[in-house]
Amino acid sequence: MKFKKQVFIESMVGLFSFAVIAALFLLTVVLSRDSLFHRSQSVVVVFQDVMGLRVGDMVSARGVTVGKVKAIELQAKGVHVHVLLDKPIHLREDYHISVMPTSVLGGRFLNIDEGTLDREPIPMPALLAGSSSEDLIDAATQTVVEIRDALNGGILEDLSASMEQIRSLATRLGEGEGLIGRLLTDDALYGDIAQILGNVRQVSDELARGEGTLGKLLTDEAVYEDVQAVAANLRQATDSVARGEGLLGRLLSGDDAMGEDLAGTLTAFRTISETIARGEGTLGRLLTDEELYVEFEALVREGRAAVEDFRETSPITTFTSIFFGVF
Repeated sequence: MKFKKQVFIESMVGLFSFAVIAALFLLTVVLSRDSLFHRSQSVVVVFQDVMGLRVGDMVSARGVTVGKVKAIELQAKGVHVHVLLDKPIHLREDYHISVMPTSVLGGRFLNIDEGTLDREPIPMPALLAGSSSEDLIDAATQTVVEIRDALNGGILEDLSASMEQIRSLATRLGEGEGLIGRLLTDDALYGDIAQILGNVRQVSDELARGEGTLGKLLTDEAVYEDVQAVAANLRQATDSVARGEGLLGRLLSGDDAMGEDLAGTLTAFRTISETIARGEGTLGRLLTDEELYVEFEALVREGRAAVEDFRETSPITTFTSIFFGVF
């Protein structure tokens, strides 16, 4: 009886131990994300610097986890990263593989960019070429250094000078200097500007009501039609001139005969004016010879006196003609 009881206890202990080992095995498989029933593919990626990538870090393609890092080997010609892919990927000619930070707090993962769809697909090579990527901390540090260099290079001085100018301008405005300062402090100037704005508003209201010439032009349909007709006539006149019609059109269109006639007329006028200026001819002598001018003036006065005498004797001559005509 005791022997059977001992066998039963030992059997239960063995079963419990086996169950614990099986549970530990399954838990290890789940935590390590290994698959016992899926087919995996192993590839090697060569980097110059893996930037802290560790065994077990995930491998991502198009935002999907497709595998994990199985091993990392330091070789003479680079760092070989052994990757176990549990999902197929399709590489193209412009593929790109890089180590990316998981977050600013740390951690790395391997990112696979399969390439653009318009490029030719390529077979999976024995060694894939990895590309170095910039670390977030290093980039942030470099940015801080560049900002510090820029500030030390004169930006702070320029900023201080600008703030000083702004302070000076604010002081002048507060003291009422300049036009804007007077607007802020001088009530009379402010009243004048307010009055001007009121006048402008009044004028705009009158225009909107159609008062005045400009208001009628904006609101009266008849005035608008008259202006439109004037504009049409002007356009017609300019079109006629452009076509070479009329005197002005012929002058502007390059009519050779008209141009020659005009040039001849101007030449004749110039010759006449030069002759008169030299005192040649009757008109020239009248303008330049003082004695001839005096004689001409006396002749004009005598002619005027003769006309007046004729007007005075005209009634007597008429009466004598009538009287002697009776006999």
